[in-house]
Formats: sequence, C-alpha cells, structure tokens
Amino acid sequence: MANIFARFLLFLSSYIPLWVIFAVIMARTHFVFACGFALLAAISLFGTLIYIRHVQGLTGVQISVGIIRRQDSETMSYIASYVVPFAATSLDSFEQVIALGIFLIVLCIVYVNTSMIHINPLLSILGYNLFEIEDSDGDTQFLISKRRVRRGETVNAIDIADGIFMEKRS
Repeated sequence: MANIFARFLLFLSSYIPLWVIFAVIMARTHFVFACGFALLAAISLFGTLIYIRHVQGLTGVQISVGIIRRQDSETMSYIASYVVPFAATSLDSFEQVIALGIFLIVLCIVYVNTSMIHINPLLSILGYNLFEIEDSDGDTQFLISKRRVRRGETVNAIDIADGIFMEKRS
C-alpha cells in the first residue's frame, strides 16, 4: 500500500502539466521561479517513474474482473477542474502566490488522504488506463493498467492504496 511519501509524490506528479506551464509563463520575468517549477516537474516525473518500477517488483494479488467500466474521463475532469484554472492564475502579486500556495497545500492534503492517487494525468501520458472494476466478491476497486482489461479475466495486481490496484506487468 502507498505510504504518505508515495501519495505525496503522486500528488506532485499529477500537477506536472501545471508545473511546466508555470515554468514557461515565468521564464522571462521570474527565471529563478521558472527553474524551480521545471525542477519540481522533473523530480515529480522521475520520482513517479521510480515508484512505478518499485511497485512492479512487489508481490501481486489475483483479481477476477466481473463488471468493468473505463474511468479515463476522471483524469480529464481533473485537468479541467484543477490544472487549467491554475494555469490561468496571475502570479503578479505576493498575495496571489500565497493564496495559490495555501490552496495547493489544502488540495494536497485532500488528495493524499482521500486516495485520489489513481487520478493522475501523468499516468495517462505514460499509457495507463483507469478502470473501475467489480471483482467476483462484489467489491469495487480501481485498476490502473497499460492494457485493455476485459470482463472475466483474472489480473495480477499490486495494492497501491485502499481499493486502488496497479496491474503487474508480466
């Protein structure tokens, strides 16, 4: 199961598009801040890639897929709700920067504590799909997989958070 550090890392990686947008917007006027955002994006990206590689080395559990629904649209909703409005935020004053920082801290706490780690644009960029599945016991979980999963299959998956699994690559 993902610990707080892993959840925080996945939160940061879910905002990589925003970090890159801020770096581009600030490159001419606030070069140091732009470099900070670019560094944050790079650390988030490499940290997430290392985390995914680590998770793939863990022992998986067998899940029989009963009902299955693709949930990739949740990532688009996430981008539209959080990333796009922030990208349009003016950071011209100290107060605006502080307000944005406070909001991002609150959002981070909610993201980490509510197991939203499966809603992550970076995972979509890396080719992962998000499925809501109901297993043979009637329990509902989220499954992150690089392939199309079908009803009736048994998948080998790693528990990365409460009710969120990542399919183990063979």
